[in-house]
Amino acid sequence: RSNVLLRFCLLALGISAIGIGASMMLLGPDATGRFFAGIVELVLQNNIELTGFTSADVDSELRFYAVFWIAYGVILVRTSRSSDLTTRTVPILVGLFFTGGVGRLLSFLSVGQPHTLFIALMIVELVLPVLMIILWQLGRRKAEASEKAV
Repeated sequence: RSNVLLRFCLLALGISAIGIGASMMLLGPDATGRFFAGIVELVLQNNIELTGFTSADVDSELRFYAVFWIAYGVILVRTSRSSDLTTRTVPILVGLFFTGGVGRLLSFLSVGQPHTLFIALMIVELVLPVLMIILWQLGRRKAEASEKAV
């Protein structure tokens, strides 16, 4: 059961990373950010405008990093389909995602409060990895118990 939920989390995160990365690469960070900020505005009735993504420097930099976000997503999807989820790859991938959330937290503390969209993303990036590591550990314990029973 924990493996099914972990697979789902890895797959959902991977598909999201591929989709967001592709959007950033093809449509640009401004269009991608405005789309997701619009969803946050609808859900939270928050009408704070998302700004800062229209400069050529920001656009260039984020389109560059989008390729790595897509690659990360592909690795997550492949890992979700692995026959062995007890592999050490899972905590590495989850740790990378968590570290991204820590980066957002450092930005929040040093530069100031970002748009609500980025606060929501930060929360997901700090909480989801903890859940995923718990699921991974449960799967490992179950696998170890099965090996001992044999």
